[in-house]
Amino acid sequence: MGPIYDDPRLAGLTLMRIAAEESQGPGELTGRMHAVLDDLAQRNGTGYLAELAIAMARTGFIALDELARVTGNSTTELLDAVELDALEGLDDGR
Repeated sequence: MGPIYDDPRLAGLTLMRIAAEESQGPGELTGRMHAVLDDLAQRNGTGYLAELAIAMARTGFIALDELARVTGNSTTELLDAVELDALEGLDDGR
C-alpha cells in the first residue's frame, strides 16, 4: 500500500474490500489484512490503528444508518441485530 492509503478512511476501505473478497469464498485474505495492518502500523506507528478503528466505526455507522433509512428500521434496531449476531457468534467460535 502506498502512502495515500495512510489516510485511515482509505485504509479502512481497503480492509473492507479484502473482507468483501473473503466473503465470496474461502481464502487466505485474513493474512492480507494482517499484512496491511502491519504495514500501516510500521509506517505510522501503533497509535494509527486507533484512528483506523475510529474511521471504520464511523463508516460502518454511516452504512447502517443509510440501510435503516432505506428499510424503515431504526439504526438502533439494526445495530442491536448486528450486535446480537456477533454475540451469538462467540458461542460457535466465529
